[in-house]
Amino acid sequence: MAALANHNKTKEDLKMSDTTYNGWCNFETWQAALWLDNDGTLDMLRDYDNLTEEAITRELESLLDNIPASLLGDIVTSWLHCVRVSEILEHATEA
Repeated sequence: MAALANHNKTKEDLKMSDTTYNGWCNFETWQAALWLDNDGTLDMLRDYDNLTEEAITRELESLLDNIPASLLGDIVTSWLHCVRVSEILEHATEA
């Protein structure tokens, strides 16, 4: 229903909308950063001196390894395309 509600908004209304989430550029990036931090992935990458955009991207893409081609796989792939890895790296290197 939220998509339908946005349909009636003007371009100015949409430009004024706050699209950030908890200080992150979007929900998907916040969610990915939260999981990567809480499950120890970012610490592991730091320990191996491999905290790079490529390494973070590999870790996120590995989520697809056990998901067969399906609706779920498409949803996860779509979610991955919304994650801004550079922002995760920036926050992880500030810590």
